[in-house]
Amino acid sequence: MRTIQGVAFRLFKANKFIVFSSILSIAISTMLVLSMMLFSFNAQDTLKNQMKQAYGEMDLSVGFNMEQSNILTSNLVNEISQNKKVNKVSKVSITHLNLNKMNTAIYTVGVENDYLARSRYHFTKALNKESIVMNKGLAKALHAKIGDKILIENKKYTLVETVNDLTATGVAPDMLILNQQVVKSYTQSKDNSNAEATYLLIKAKKDVNALTLANQIKSYDKDLRIDIAEQDYGVQGNLQSLHIFIVVLSVLVLIVTSLIIISNFELLLYKMRNQFAIMRSLGASTKQISRIITIQSTVINTAGICLGFLLTFLSQRNLYSWVEKLFHIPSTPSEFDMGAAIGIAILTFIVIQLFLFIPAYRSTKVLPLKTMEKNEKLNFSYSKARVTAFKALIGISVFLIVGSQVLPTRGTYGPVILLISAVLVLVAFVLVFPILLPKVLEWFLPYGQRLFGQELYVSVKNLIPQVRKNTVIILMISSLMIIAVFGSVTLRTIQINQQEQLKKDFTTPILVESRLDHTKINTKELTEEVEQLPDVKNVSNISSQGIGEILTSKNITDIQYNLVDFKKMQEQGLLEDSPYMNGSSQKNSIIVSKEFAKSHNLKLGQTLHLGIYAEDQDGFIIEGKTVPKGNYVISAIFEHLLEDTDAYLDWQNEGFRDESFKRLYVNSTNTEATIKEIEGLKTQYPEIKVSSYNESVKEANKMFYQRWGIFILVIATLVVSTMVGVFNSLVNNIYSKRKEFAVLRSLGITPKGIRKVVLSQVNMYIVIGLIIGIIMGLLVTFILLLVDPGKFTIDYKVIITIGLSMLLGSTIIFSFVGNKISGQDLYIELTNDNK
Repeated sequence: MRTIQGVAFRLFKANKFIVFSSILSIAISTMLVLSMMLFSFNAQDTLKNQMKQAYGEMDLSVGFNMEQSNILTSNLVNEISQNKKVNKVSKVSITHLNLNKMNTAIYTVGVENDYLARSRYHFTKALNKESIVMNKGLAKALHAKIGDKILIENKKYTLVETVNDLTATGVAPDMLILNQQVVKSYTQSKDNSNAEATYLLIKAKKDVNALTLANQIKSYDKDLRIDIAEQDYGVQGNLQSLHIFIVVLSVLVLIVTSLIIISNFELLLYKMRNQFAIMRSLGASTKQISRIITIQSTVINTAGICLGFLLTFLSQRNLYSWVEKLFHIPSTPSEFDMGAAIGIAILTFIVIQLFLFIPAYRSTKVLPLKTMEKNEKLNFSYSKARVTAFKALIGISVFLIVGSQVLPTRGTYGPVILLISAVLVLVAFVLVFPILLPKVLEWFLPYGQRLFGQELYVSVKNLIPQVRKNTVIILMISSLMIIAVFGSVTLRTIQINQQEQLKKDFTTPILVESRLDHTKINTKELTEEVEQLPDVKNVSNISSQGIGEILTSKNITDIQYNLVDFKKMQEQGLLEDSPYMNGSSQKNSIIVSKEFAKSHNLKLGQTLHLGIYAEDQDGFIIEGKTVPKGNYVISAIFEHLLEDTDAYLDWQNEGFRDESFKRLYVNSTNTEATIKEIEGLKTQYPEIKVSSYNESVKEANKMFYQRWGIFILVIATLVVSTMVGVFNSLVNNIYSKRKEFAVLRSLGITPKGIRKVVLSQVNMYIVIGLIIGIIMGLLVTFILLLVDPGKFTIDYKVIITIGLSMLLGSTIIFSFVGNKISGQDLYIELTNDNK
């Protein structure tokens, strides 16, 4: 046994550079697998935590639509609470209460002091009948601090806590949070009803399906509205996208990991097979060779796994915080899960051990001459079978892609089908790539010679018969680019879509709104005040939304409208310049949306007879009675109107003038200065609220990096690690050809020419890998983004940076390698068998 161990370690010493490279390769692979798997374990929890931020611990919310006359009675609440599948019920009452200091009605929520309500509305203090919680923006507008008395509906309440505004989602609404009993008493007196609550937050018992519970509760009253948190469209879309993202990247990481191991062990196995063949010819048994292989692979594997585990631990604890400080990325790294990490490391050890042992063990089962013959075999076998399999896989992929878009179950099974399609496309490419590459290189050979000289010709000529041996290196580069393209495009698309949504919300860099539902602000006066500020370029305004009627001889059609200033909106570009509108009087003009015009067969220039519902002295609508407001000419039909309204009327119109101020749209030469100047107007208009596009973008980007920061770092680590693996494999590959370069030197090629041949061959690998990787990365990304068809954004900077980094790194490293090879003793190099 000692003799076998001695032989194993002497072989280590003879091949110490390759052994060290192999250990480093396994360490890098282990680090990548651990990082990705730990991230994938944490990612779902992170998104679920974000969902809890929005919905809390509830599984269902149950209530009636506001326009319905139905109410949640105490009997109905008790019936729901007594359901055996319900764990907890929390009552919530909603109304609008008058805030005396502002003399306006504010959105008010009445909650109970339980974990469902606290997690849903993010407050921590217990609420009694005299306490109140409000959002920080409203508290700032009121100059209110914790402990202050707030007068609501002529009654004093003590401010006990403030909660954050959700600015990343656009303009944040104001909100008051009171005890549920208090709000319930207000709603019951105002609505003259016995409603126990507006809606219920429900937590299901463990292992109870939320949909099943929802169906049971629905049976109590068919008009109940039931919302399931997991079935929210946005949350469901995010979970689905994230799941696909993690699965695809995990598969790609495993592919790269396997390629790194194959490439780094290729030369080691190449050398050992010849050594084992010699030992077999000298009388060594299969069992002895097998023991040597087991000892070598176990030591290399153990050393690599332990080093990779240590690197992962250090990167989780230290690297993320260092990168956060260096690049100012506000990431939130997860805790290092020791148990999961050890389990993954052991599984990785087993997989790599099998991977290392099986190919080498197979080499011990054949005769020595067969081993040497197999070792020097350069071409791929079964070419026709590979081409046939390629065509079959592509055909299946196309069929699945089409099916994922047209089948009735595409919403349920579409993502899985597309994922399978993407994997099949990648497998098909791996099968056919070694067959097509020599043909492409043969075609390129004469053009390359004319463009780049004799050195490139020699490099490509030597590369063609060695496709079998070098395919792994090119595939490794391609896999890196597939991951980089897919990851960067997906993340960039998410970020751009988020920014596009904010742009829709912020049609100008600054929005000024009223916190009041029915403000007393004079729109014209406030507009002029803001226009006079030194850094303001222009200002337009819009009223709150009103409902009018199109009066015809047949029926009455409702039309939602807002009052705006046509000229000022045109100056800001919020309204297109319409010749017909310019020729019409603003007093009797109306602008309608394209959708509304199409649905009601309205045309440009058509005259509409408009009116409003009549109201009694108490402000209640009198059914069936309308008040005519005159005739209005359709002066323009536009694709989209702000506030998703049906129509615009000018403030100068003679019939509709009683709508209150809603919002100012402000353009400025200095956004930050203008915001401070408008804030100064709060002494005159205390109810105004200022929102900034820049601040919302900052907040949205912060949330984006908090969610994806860990993954960005994992991708960066993957890119760097794979580049190290590629360069290491190329170095091994070049050193294994020292005898070929010695022959070229004996034929008169200068050291400079040898360096050019080395650089040409290495950069040829890299360029081929980059081109194929980019094409396949875009194809895979396009297939997977069919889950949610739409525009996707290619991150050219990332792709170009990685490509240039690899070419620059290879040029620097292999210039040194070329110099070293060309400087070796020619006689020794010619007699060296490279084994």
